[in-house]
Amino acid sequence: MAGRPYDATRAPWLRATTILYICWSLIPLLVAIAYSFNSAPSVSRWEGFSLRWWVGNPRDQESLLYDPELRRALIHTVSLAFWTTVIAVPMGTAFALGVRGWRSRVARVGIALMLVALVLPRVALADALYLAFIEPLRRVPFGDLGWFGTRGQLVGLITLMLPFATIVVYVRLLMLDRQHEDSAADLGAPPTDVVRRIIVPQIATAICAAIVVVFAGAMGEFVVVDVLRATDDTRALGPALFGEPEPWKSAVGTVLAVVGAIACAAIVLAFRSAVRRSAR
Repeated sequence: MAGRPYDATRAPWLRATTILYICWSLIPLLVAIAYSFNSAPSVSRWEGFSLRWWVGNPRDQESLLYDPELRRALIHTVSLAFWTTVIAVPMGTAFALGVRGWRSRVARVGIALMLVALVLPRVALADALYLAFIEPLRRVPFGDLGWFGTRGQLVGLITLMLPFATIVVYVRLLMLDRQHEDSAADLGAPPTDVVRRIIVPQIATAICAAIVVVFAGAMGEFVVVDVLRATDDTRALGPALFGEPEPWKSAVGTVLAVVGAIACAAIVLAFRSAVRRSAR
């Protein structure tokens, strides 16, 4: 009697590695969340449970709720991440679709440039954008601050995150079988219908992954955002989180983690709903 075929993906060491990685990733986050409820102004000692850094005394202005600068920076960071995702993911998807259907050296050059952009240091990109906004584009009529501020930060984040969205979707496109597309085209389907009804459902998982990657990356980016800021209204959270660990920083990290988790859950639910509708 033939034995059960060996499945390498079920090897115990693979499970152990996965569990260890999950624990290593979550334990520091759980510790940070716990210390955001510490009443002491330092994380070096625990002085008891408190909501001081969340909804503390309004007169002290040290909590997330009552510190105007911190609250403004948090809202600005999440807003930049949202709009970066809304713009960069569709652009990256369109670019990946165009490169896949463009059989020439230009397409390969485009992908090569995307790969170079992936490893480009953030400082180099920030400096390049700073020089472009302060010199060649300084005469563009955008007020006294020109490009600097929200519009410059958004352009910088889109420039930074567009290659990530493109590569994630493009790799999935390379795995598709063109047979269904060719059959639909032979039956008279216009190109837009081929893309919308055949290609997009097959790359939906990659698009969802690109959304998560871009949103998380944009929320955690601070070099480009800080270099291109204008007034204090466009200050992001990143630079403020450097330095010695403090409970209020743990509170900020907790909020960012929760926002990211909610966004990820919403994307997963939307994807499952789309899969159910397409299966009917």
